[in-house]
Amino acid sequence: MTDRLYWPSWFLAALLTGIVGGFMLGHALILAQFLNWLLLSGVPALSQAYPAFRGSAGRSGLDAYYAVAGLQVIGTSAFLLVSLAARRHRTAAVVAGVAGALWIAIHYGSGFGALEGRVLRTAGPVSQDVAGRFVGWNVPIHVCHAVILAVALGALLSVPLAALRRRR
Repeated sequence: MTDRLYWPSWFLAALLTGIVGGFMLGHALILAQFLNWLLLSGVPALSQAYPAFRGSAGRSGLDAYYAVAGLQVIGTSAFLLVSLAARRHRTAAVVAGVAGALWIAIHYGSGFGALEGRVLRTAGPVSQDVAGRFVGWNVPIHVCHAVILAVALGALLSVPLAALRRRR
């Protein structure tokens, strides 16, 4: 049974980890910079526009983002379990499984998730202290997430390479 689940679980874990890693890299390079600029510009654009966007057209996109991110954690965890049961590529699976969930633990464990929610859900102006903390963390934490997910993806991509080496 585990042999039939092995490669499909690997494929889903690798695919979703690559997608979420791309989300984080895109956020760190573009969206975080834009949100920081809006927040620091002094114009009430972010506090007025983002809650309206989130409540309308943005809600479905945000739901899809959370679904893909959740599936990524489930995918790397499932691959870890299948790999342990099949006794195949366990080191790579442990690295991918731990890294695949670590970025979320860091996001919320650091307090940034709550800070991000506070900034993006506030319909009025955000205090300078809150804005400063958000801007100080926004890019670095998303770069950290992208790096962690790149490590997970690297571990996942090492699996077929190791399998090819064994066949030779």
